[in-house]
Amino acid sequence: MLPKRTNFKAINFVLVTVVGLLFDASGIFFASLNNQNVQAQGGIQVRADQWLRVDQVSGNVVYRNYYNYANRPARVGDLLQVPSDEISTGANSSAILSVDTGVGSIYVAENTTIKINSFRLASDNGRITNLFVSRGRARLQIRKFTNRGSQLNIQTPAGISGVRGTKYIVIAKPNGNMIITTFEGSVATTAQKRTEMVNGGFQNLTVVGEPPSRPVPISNDASFSYVITRQSTGAGRSILFIGYTNPFNAVKVNGQEQALDRNGNFSIQFPATSNLKVNVTVETPQGKIQVYEIPIL
Repeated sequence: MLPKRTNFKAINFVLVTVVGLLFDASGIFFASLNNQNVQAQGGIQVRADQWLRVDQVSGNVVYRNYYNYANRPARVGDLLQVPSDEISTGANSSAILSVDTGVGSIYVAENTTIKINSFRLASDNGRITNLFVSRGRARLQIRKFTNRGSQLNIQTPAGISGVRGTKYIVIAKPNGNMIITTFEGSVATTAQKRTEMVNGGFQNLTVVGEPPSRPVPISNDASFSYVITRQSTGAGRSILFIGYTNPFNAVKVNGQEQALDRNGNFSIQFPATSNLKVNVTVETPQGKIQVYEIPIL
């Protein structure tokens, strides 16, 4: 006797659902592969025991998982283990993540978002971890991998950094530009089909749409210079504030981070006033901070 017709409907529904989920997952997988254009081409996508674990949270840290629509405060023990899992830190907040193999840790600074692009296995069973930092700063301390095929790659809007064991900082600036500062080991920075190796004691800059710059020695210099120009147009009077610092630094004016060009320049236009002061905070990648209070008369 044939099963009841309703059982066939249930089976069909399950099959359609499973196929839909597989299609959705493969779509995310292939999208992530398109974004990973260096080093990680020899592996296979897996749903294995690979993850980043939240080991410490401080302040406002949010965990997001788009598969189950989770969007909540991050907790110690949370696992980022499928593509699109991410955490974001707010102002004066931070988090520490550990890598599944115990190979190292990632310190996530304030106002930073870090997301899983993909986990993969190399041909020698080495683990490949592909992450995306859309904004902010992450400091990595990664020991040398046991398997030759193991990698940890971080993509930003400007390019990709890849390591097999090192201590370094990756920064995604507000305009998308990427800064790499390497303390030990070496980091491969790739963009626009060109790769630059940034060895310990050096740093480089990758501007969106351009290849990475040549590495230069690390400069922990938070000095700042500026020019003030008064302007008068048909719309009225204004003040043009032009600032300059080392292009690797971060600059906030009255609490708002500024987008620096490749030479470290930025400009802001203020309405004319008889008594105006601006507060400028300059921070180096190593964390040195210098505050300037500048009167504009």
